[in-house]
Amino acid sequence: MIEYLVLPAILFLAAVILYYQRRDDITILQVEDSQVQEQLAELLQERQPLVIRGVQPPKGLTREGLQAAPRLEGFPVGGKTLSEVLANPSLLATAAGLPTCNRAGRLALADELSFPVWVNHVWLPLLSSTTWTGWATGCMRTEAVLGGLGMWRTTGLYTLIIPTEGTYTVSVLSKSSEAFLPTKWHYRYLTTLTPNDTPLVSDLKYLDIIVRPGTALAVPPHAIVSIHPKDPSSLSAFAVLEYHEPISLLARSVSVA
Repeated sequence: MIEYLVLPAILFLAAVILYYQRRDDITILQVEDSQVQEQLAELLQERQPLVIRGVQPPKGLTREGLQAAPRLEGFPVGGKTLSEVLANPSLLATAAGLPTCNRAGRLALADELSFPVWVNHVWLPLLSSTTWTGWATGCMRTEAVLGGLGMWRTTGLYTLIIPTEGTYTVSVLSKSSEAFLPTKWHYRYLTTLTPNDTPLVSDLKYLDIIVRPGTALAVPPHAIVSIHPKDPSSLSAFAVLEYHEPISLLARSVSVA
């Protein structure tokens, strides 16, 4: 009887160890969308940021797509309506990277744009095939983000950042630099930190990755990322696609929203 309990416990422990495994260095990997089927599993095992070029972004999260959906005109965006934001995108340029919508709002907008249906059709079969248990336990969570998003920690086994409008700089902080962050670092743009925030600001090491529509950036779990639009005066938007299994869903449930 006990052997039936020991084996699942060992497998769960192995999954936890693998989930929390991180690399000290950061190296940007690249792959073409046409090569994803053959190379994705191997590249994701490297636990490094991976740029996928030539991807098809989700539909709807563009100026044209949002303007074509009158039902969303009153959707709340940071105390404004979506129609007001589309007319004046600079309203999205909130101080220091605070999100214009909380997680609930980002989830709701993704639902309105049918992201869950799209991602389960396009990405779930691909990502779930890269793990042993994905076929049985894998699932996706999606968010639609308008403007930028200051520093937050990824929880998905894989987190994909896919711009749909505008160009972004995604800053990925090195593991060794996390100890140098100030106490209140959540939702701050990494590049806005000064010696007034932390005397160790010069010791922060990170990589900046430029992403735009047609590219996706896959980020490993537990990475701290900051996503800054290149032109805050124009409309910028991106999708966040998270691939989860039970251990990462548990971590997500207690993460900062």
